[in-house]
Amino acid sequence: MSWIVYLMGAAGFDSVRDFPEGWAPPPLGPRDAVIRQLRDVLPSLVFPSPTEGSYHGEGFSITFDLGPWEVTPRVRLLVHGPSREALDVLGRVAEALDARALDTGLGDFMRFHKDPASGRHVWRDAPPSESGWAPA
Repeated sequence: MSWIVYLMGAAGFDSVRDFPEGWAPPPLGPRDAVIRQLRDVLPSLVFPSPTEGSYHGEGFSITFDLGPWEVTPRVRLLVHGPSREALDVLGRVAEALDARALDTGLGDFMRFHKDPASGRHVWRDAPPSESGWAPA
């Protein structure tokens, strides 16, 4: 199983349906700063190029695509494999970048600290990880 999540600056919005017409998210920051923030959270994260990195966890992997821009507008994550640990990683990197995690399968933001009954796929119905992140 694989799925795509976008990390973006969207403070103040509860849902993507709240975006005004023509709105664009603010950039996350300069590429070097974004990579540094990601590595602070995930020291084993590897960036073989300035635009793409990868992280491998127990039963999952995540590809981090920053795109060709020097100022990073968003980070595209390709997550391979369902895992509570993967959800924990998504929550930690979103928090580190002060970003919202947009689940493209759901079509809305992942809700790491809100209503556990809303905004998640069935396979994500799992108890919180050891670090305390709830899966939705």
